[in-house]
Amino acid sequence: MKMRQNFKISYSRISTYLFCPNKYKLVYLDNVYIPLSVDIVFGHIIHKTLERFHSLEKSSYDLLLECYDDSWRSDGFVNPQQVFEYYQRGKQMLENYYRSFKESNSEVLYVEKSFDANIGKYRFVGIIDRIDRYPDGTYEIIDYKTHVNVWGPEKIDKDLQLSFYAYACRSVFGFNPDKMSIYFLSENKKVYTTKSQGEISDAIDIAVSTSENIVAENFDPDVSKCHICDLKFKCRFCIA
Repeated sequence: MKMRQNFKISYSRISTYLFCPNKYKLVYLDNVYIPLSVDIVFGHIIHKTLERFHSLEKSSYDLLLECYDDSWRSDGFVNPQQVFEYYQRGKQMLENYYRSFKESNSEVLYVEKSFDANIGKYRFVGIIDRIDRYPDGTYEIIDYKTHVNVWGPEKIDKDLQLSFYAYACRSVFGFNPDKMSIYFLSENKKVYTTKSQGEISDAIDIAVSTSENIVAENFDPDVSKCHICDLKFKCRFCIA
């Protein structure tokens, strides 16, 4: 039976399908479980910490640490030593973050802002980590990253996520973002990028074509990526 055409698409679903169509099927249709890595667990903790912090009426470093402790979870880590190391890493990360935050003149308008947009006949959903507004009325969308490595300019420019967010801001929230940045929290470094209207349109075309392929149940495996796939031991097509 064909899939319904009113299903929701998202950046994570698109990126999974583009990595390997069969992986999409395993994850989103067959419900094959992917164990969460410690880095993913840690990322969730930091995102939840910042969401709680920016929802407060007041701000201080002590309140930020309270939000961190309230958001912390030790399940998913291998041992107490790893818990300690990641906790300390997060604490240093948040100390640097708070220092930069207090020096900024922007207003945090939204955190973890969800959207539901139309792309053609499909629904596109997602969550933007943060949207800031500056005194001159300009807007910035910010995507947090908690992994260690800072991406190079080429990878950032090719990333589809901020293009999707820019489209959502215009079509759902009624403004065009003037700045777009990826905030690499481990290095406390913001890397800015721009997305032309053509690049945003190209990203939406990819989202639509991916949706069409999913609806048509085109799930041929991409075996060239088996060696880096975290589902290779659960996939009958794996050649790694």
